[in-house]
Amino acid sequence: MGYAAQRNLPFGAGVILRLLELVKEEINSQSVALAREYTKLGAAIVLALCASLRGPEVFLLDLAGLREHIGLGRDGILPPNPLRAGVGLTAAPHVVVTLLGQFKGEIGTHKHQIALASVTMSGIEVRWWMEQLLEARRQEGCRTGPAFGDRAGRAALLSEYDGMMLPLLHRIQATDPNLISPSDDVERNYSFFRSFRRTATGRARAAGLDESVQTAMNRWRIIEQAKGRRPRFNMVEHYTHARDLMPVTWRYSFVQ
Repeated sequence: MGYAAQRNLPFGAGVILRLLELVKEEINSQSVALAREYTKLGAAIVLALCASLRGPEVFLLDLAGLREHIGLGRDGILPPNPLRAGVGLTAAPHVVVTLLGQFKGEIGTHKHQIALASVTMSGIEVRWWMEQLLEARRQEGCRTGPAFGDRAGRAALLSEYDGMMLPLLHRIQATDPNLISPSDDVERNYSFFRSFRRTATGRARAAGLDESVQTAMNRWRIIEQAKGRRPRFNMVEHYTHARDLMPVTWRYSFVQ
């Protein structure tokens, strides 16, 4: 007998900003060790949304790669009308994230770099959260390995971050039913696995980014659709290539 898979829902307008506000409250009120975990949670939320990643992909963020490139784009200047086609973006404020892992259709470990807007249109502070993540990991004595992990170098699990996030969503539901309806089944409908990816896709459409931009940003679909065959693009993407792709990645992250 078959069954119907439950698909994660996207978050409504305002939920992400409120969620990040609650994460900051936890950072400021918890013990030092627990505050670091909430810092990682906030950075993971921001990365999942702005890089349009599914949950497991978030945990491919490489700590050494983030550290190496964190200074790039810090002093960028936002151009007028940055969403207009043809506007140059390589000098815009950005932050480079490096995903490191083994992907379908590839042999060995490869880097995948994405240049994201430092701050989004809605006010999500991408650079601030990435820098806070680096500081949290520095305090733990970690300079390499998974960016979302523990002192021993173990990568975090999706279930751990859902376990921290879902109580905060329940708080939003209880205090602001205009953001999350009282009838909404939070445990069933929202997860790191797809909710942020689906939210990002919806916001990109609402901002008028055409389908080609969305497809280019969500290159993970190409990997999945390759079904074990080598994808047509090179997975080894250095900073120059990542910056060349900013008309796609920067704009996509900026509208979040």
